[in-house]
Amino acid sequence: MDFNFTDDQEQLRDAVRKWVDKGYDFERRRAIVKAGGFDRAVYDELAGLGLAGLYVSDDHGGMGMGPVEGMVAMEELGRGLVLEPLGQTLIASGIIGAYAPDAVKAAWLPRIAGGEALVVLAYVERAARYKLDVCETKASRSGDAWTVTGAKSLVPAGDQAQAFLVPAVADGKMALFLVERAASGVKARGYGTIDGGRAAEVTFASSPATLLTQDGLTALEHAVDIGIAASCAEAVGVLDKTMELTAEYMNTRK
Repeated sequence: MDFNFTDDQEQLRDAVRKWVDKGYDFERRRAIVKAGGFDRAVYDELAGLGLAGLYVSDDHGGMGMGPVEGMVAMEELGRGLVLEPLGQTLIASGIIGAYAPDAVKAAWLPRIAGGEALVVLAYVERAARYKLDVCETKASRSGDAWTVTGAKSLVPAGDQAQAFLVPAVADGKMALFLVERAASGVKARGYGTIDGGRAAEVTFASSPATLLTQDGLTALEHAVDIGIAASCAEAVGVLDKTMELTAEYMNTRK
């Protein structure tokens, strides 16, 4: 088995590292933290590099890459302590691409790949205590239309996103829905997080929703796996940068 990176993967790494080094210094990060923890201009720059479309197929305007490329990008973003939630974009594009009906893919994947739509996973509930199969949010159907009612906590950049991936119980079983932030009955209360980023408490009151899959638990487990992998890769980048700065300091101090 060959564990070496391909030329395309190395080029991706170089492109992201150059952007971090030149476009996301600590001064810019501090300004973003002070302004609330999210900067749409930065997210647009990430999309301009093609990172929002890493997991989106060529047919929908993306780069058609996979988990290795995602980890390469997240590691380099970790080196810059980048606040904007690209990991959420990897989750959303991966889950929509794997589970959503073709019409939903055609409607959302090009917008995600182009950076026009930030879609984030909203699954944490107070009573769940990190158990993925515990869900109090409910979904109701009237004909072909669905609505969702419930509350989700710690939603990354929840007051900045254009839509949410929302697990909800439908007919006694967890399903996964897409709910637009602009939909009726949706309220997002944003706040800064301890790491300088941004999250929100999001509530849904009979909010119109689009069914992605009725096998919501499988899709949610998949989404969390993508998120864990992205966070681990990001952490490797943070550790690498920390070691670099520490070694530099130790070599220059007197």
